[in-house]
Amino acid sequence: MAREIFKVGGLFSLEDKEEIETYLGQIDGVKKVQANLDDKTVTIDYSPSEVQWEWLVETLQSLGHDTSVLS
Repeated sequence: MAREIFKVGGLFSLEDKEEIETYLGQIDGVKKVQANLDDKTVTIDYSPSEVQWEWLVETLQSLGHDTSVLS
């Protein structure tokens, strides 16, 4: 199991949080997604053998969020 923490631009509302958690949570290999509105981060626990972290970044960007990896 791996964990990535992403700094996410455009994460302002509860709707943004729910959208991110829903879309990322539907990806095979993603075990847990937690978006934090206070510090504008998304923490994702996932299986690297099932999904690459680059795909997680691409998904966040496709939802309209600028993204950078913190860990």
